[in-house]
Amino acid sequence: MEPFIRNLFTDDMLKAALGKYAIHPQDAVILDGFESFIYQVRRTDTEFILRIGHDSRRTANLVQGESEFLNHLAEGGLSVPQVLPSSNQNLVEVIPSRDGSNFLTTLFEKAPGKPPRKEQWNSSLHIAMGVFMGKLHHLSKAFKPSQPKFSRYNLEYDSQQMAVQSKKYLPKTDSSVLSAYLTTFNGIQQLPKDPSAYGLCHTDFHRGNFFVTDAGRITLFDFDDCHYAWFIYDVAMALFYAISHDCTTPDKLAEAKAFLTNFWQGYQREHSLDPTWLEQIPLFLRLREIDLYTLIHRSMDLSNLDPWCASFMDRRRGKILNNVPFCDIDYTNIVSD
Repeated sequence: MEPFIRNLFTDDMLKAALGKYAIHPQDAVILDGFESFIYQVRRTDTEFILRIGHDSRRTANLVQGESEFLNHLAEGGLSVPQVLPSSNQNLVEVIPSRDGSNFLTTLFEKAPGKPPRKEQWNSSLHIAMGVFMGKLHHLSKAFKPSQPKFSRYNLEYDSQQMAVQSKKYLPKTDSSVLSAYLTTFNGIQQLPKDPSAYGLCHTDFHRGNFFVTDAGRITLFDFDDCHYAWFIYDVAMALFYAISHDCTTPDKLAEAKAFLTNFWQGYQREHSLDPTWLEQIPLFLRLREIDLYTLIHRSMDLSNLDPWCASFMDRRRGKILNNVPFCDIDYTNIVSD
């Protein structure tokens, strides 16, 4: 989250946001949020999740499109939190800020289950994750927003915005990182956009964004970054967050290959994607690697990073500039395994 957004948000704005859903301030508890303010709230003895984001990041139309997509997936039988209407029957409410900008509120069902435990992180879960994403992509192909203006953006737009962020937040000495980003982005732009391989994706499928019940049911949330992209990008992001930040040793590479093999096995049960797309995964891993490098410079104190971000940033600039593969496995051999 950019610092100016934190400075704009006040207690009065929180009260106004809660009032749109008839929720009392004492029934709201703030949770961790990277790009938005996230609250667990209670109304009539039921818990929900309230997200409050700034319109400099996502416009009201984009948030409406996200909400409609989530409800489309839920209606299709996928376990995602439905977006619930406000007292005024709106999926998105607007809270004006003192500078003329707006904060946008969305109320979600609370996902059942808990973050996956260490003992649950196994081949069965990895297959289930693939099944989930395959079904998401299958349902995605039938989604149309209620109005064209509610359409989500695409990866090309997102990458252009990231290039702007790179120029703004990376040190001047990191111009080579920006060049690497643009080269990667240009390579992706050359890929064909076949309807069977391109559609509305989640783009952030990792352990922090889904819960698992004791029965093994996955519920995926945080669709704030959903946008139109190549389906293999979604697969690559799942791999990106499932593996070590320094995936170079034989055992780490074997773990990465096992994860992707199981994930792909599950994915193909629900959505048919030509296996040759697996060969494009390194390109998308590199895009996310540089994306994240930029976002950490933008939103974090580099001298006081949390353990996960510190691990990621360790020697990261050198790896990017030396074009070190994020995960150097044989992607052509996944299917046969």
